[in-house]
Amino acid sequence: MYLPNKYNLWTWGMSLALYSKPYRETNGVQENTTQGDAINLYKYHEELKEEERKKIAGEFADQVFALIRSVLHSEYLDPRKPPFDVCVGLPENRNTGRSLPRDLCRLLSEAHPWLRDGFDGVTKTRAGEVMKKIPHDQRPEKVKGLYKIDNSKLPKPNRGFLIIDDVFETGSTVGGLCQALELEFPNLPRFVIALTHLHVTERLAK
Repeated sequence: MYLPNKYNLWTWGMSLALYSKPYRETNGVQENTTQGDAINLYKYHEELKEEERKKIAGEFADQVFALIRSVLHSEYLDPRKPPFDVCVGLPENRNTGRSLPRDLCRLLSEAHPWLRDGFDGVTKTRAGEVMKKIPHDQRPEKVKGLYKIDNSKLPKPNRGFLIIDDVFETGSTVGGLCQALELEFPNLPRFVIALTHLHVTERLAK
């Protein structure tokens, strides 16, 4: 499912829908997939052993890349020349020390030498707020200027960015990151991958 891109902040965006079952199958009720249950363990269960957490992230990374290749295949036929070569994500707000986008950037870059991990090159200018608690129409202002790029830690891209976001609702947070990237790397393509299904897609697309 393509991500709504009202302000044209990314070149291409896709929901991979790995956490939850399609809403058309659940009458609008969120119901986790098997992968969603595993990621819930990864993110929220303090008692989970580190080896198990790493195993979950590794299996998830394999699924993510397989889906990325499948989705992009129709537009970018040569798998040796993908349209991005640096992977980034959004710094977490909860300060748990665990970040699925961070781990996915690391694992994907380890598995694919042409893709470099740029996660640590994205920082925040201030403490972020948990977006779930903020009305949708107020979110763009809340993330304005929130993200900045540390060029000493971000590999210089030659083709474009792969941006990994685990939850996508209005797109305000990933939009804030895209704006920060545009300031440093104007006109460089940005490809957004969200790991969840979208919520109320028709409203977001307006």
